[in-house]
Amino acid sequence: MNNWIKGKFPPIYLFWALIILLVGLLIIEQTKFTAKTPYYAEQIQAAQLMKNSLETIKEERLKRDIPLDIGLDPNQTGIIGKEYTQLTTTLGNLEAKRTGTNPAFAALLVKYFKEANLKKGDAIAIGASGSFPALIVATLSAARVLKLKPLIIYSVGSSEYGANLPEFTFVEMLNSLNKKNILPYKLLAISMGGYMDQAEGMFYPDSREIIEKIVKNSGTFVIDADSIEENIQQRMQLYKKSAGGQLIKAFVNIGGATPNYGNTNASITYPNGLVINGPKIPDHPERGLIFEYQNLGVPIIHLLNIRGLAVKNGLPIDPMPSPEIGEGGVYRQIVYSSPIIILIIGIEFLYLFWALKIRHR
Repeated sequence: MNNWIKGKFPPIYLFWALIILLVGLLIIEQTKFTAKTPYYAEQIQAAQLMKNSLETIKEERLKRDIPLDIGLDPNQTGIIGKEYTQLTTTLGNLEAKRTGTNPAFAALLVKYFKEANLKKGDAIAIGASGSFPALIVATLSAARVLKLKPLIIYSVGSSEYGANLPEFTFVEMLNSLNKKNILPYKLLAISMGGYMDQAEGMFYPDSREIIEKIVKNSGTFVIDADSIEENIQQRMQLYKKSAGGQLIKAFVNIGGATPNYGNTNASITYPNGLVINGPKIPDHPERGLIFEYQNLGVPIIHLLNIRGLAVKNGLPIDPMPSPEIGEGGVYRQIVYSSPIIILIIGIEFLYLFWALKIRHR
């Protein structure tokens, strides 16, 4: 092939062909611009819905005489918990929790759902711990705007500053949103969370007793399996049954609940955000729903490293005050000028045609 090229074109012609190509690429790069995403209107709707949801949750919290801690929650979102309570399972990053309250995360979920090619009516499985209640709201807000069918299984345990107030868990938050028909969804099932999803090894001796009471009073199906493997399978069966004959089109993991996240070394390095072609799937019975659904070819949306998600999508870290709806890189995309690209390709082909013609004279 190289000999043929050299036979057709002397090196000087190839040199100038390369120069034209490089200059063209430089021009294409210099003329790129940012524009609203094709689903900008839906992103705005989802972000506004999340904002309204957070305001409703805040109102409900104050109505229950649960004061806001301005030091922990300077934007007064009402969805930031305490450091340690009977529901606290692990350490947590306060900056990450506050970052996740930005309504732009609902816009990010719209982006992920669109990129996963989800359509109206598609069923999505959601597995969430209490660690990032704002991201559950973001996911449900995006799902409602896009008219998806969210199936939610919630684990009560929470890392620091999440939904760890025993008197105001995400169960109460979602109920308040249901009453006002803002997010008209109910939990598919509930579990205790914590180690082995059995509220073991908690910080307080009465933690398990309190969590058991929360689970019992939730009024929803309780997952209480003897092993993580059984727990995982039970969840998959629940999702399948509740989908009503539909296939699960995406699995969203929020936080680090073991049945969702897994209990393997591979879980720790699982990519954040939308995962279409994921990493190697471990052969382990406790690999978690992220790997179980990946193995079925289902897109995964993994929401755990919130700082990384924010940076990657042009969103501020721990913003104060909360950004206005529409602010942030997630609402925009880089666009390359089609006429410029066509022009550069045309010039390259014309030059090669001219050079070939000159060569044959």
